[in-house]
Amino acid sequence: MRPREVWFWLGAGFLTLGAVLAAVAIAYFTKETHYSLSTGPQMVMAYAAFALAFLCFFAGIAGWRPWLRWQRFPNIVVRVDGIGNEVGSKQMPGFPSMPTSIMTLKVHITNAEADRNVSIRAAYLLAKSRPGFALHEQLFSAPSDPVSYTPLDRAFEFSVNLAPQASQGGELVFELRSYQMVHVAQPFEARVEIHDSISGKMACFPANLGTFRRYHGLRPTTYAERVTGPEAAQPQDSVPPDRFLDVLTWPWRFPG
Repeated sequence: MRPREVWFWLGAGFLTLGAVLAAVAIAYFTKETHYSLSTGPQMVMAYAAFALAFLCFFAGIAGWRPWLRWQRFPNIVVRVDGIGNEVGSKQMPGFPSMPTSIMTLKVHITNAEADRNVSIRAAYLLAKSRPGFALHEQLFSAPSDPVSYTPLDRAFEFSVNLAPQASQGGELVFELRSYQMVHVAQPFEARVEIHDSISGKMACFPANLGTFRRYHGLRPTTYAERVTGPEAAQPQDSVPPDRFLDVLTWPWRFPG
């Protein structure tokens, strides 16, 4: 059963309960001379049931899902302060050093949650593939062997664990392997995919300078998006659960 249907069923239940309590109050009022219809205990409970029914219907229209809060990607703020591209020297055991392209992002991550920890276990760079290629994006990870290059900052050591309201800065390092770069579209367009080990969810943000947060550049994503594109990662609900208060303030944001 979808969350919206749960709210509607609860609303119907409270509405029925309120009607029954109101009927009982009216029955007492017709039989007892000194019974107060408007302030009697049954009518007061009916008022409460009608109010709960209204709130449930409203929550169903807004698509509010508070019980799923701990299952989604946490609320974090990612600030990208610098981007570097250079040719480093890769040291493979038993082989002479060889040149390899390195892309680095100087990043500062803040956990904006008030009561929830964050544990970023991995980060990947996904660059858009050229037209006609089977996969929508090319995936680049950190170098698997030691690479000599000029760092922008100290590289992140995964997992990156952040307590509520805590922050940490560092550098994300990606190796742009030549056999993959030939399939990358021009101009270069990429995003960074990060994984949270606590919720098991992932999110992404553009590989550009700027500050990214939920609904402002930082968005949820799926493995399917790597293959078919962003359409596969769009949420099904018209109104995200976090925007319930926005719906209260601006009713015209209700889905049509």
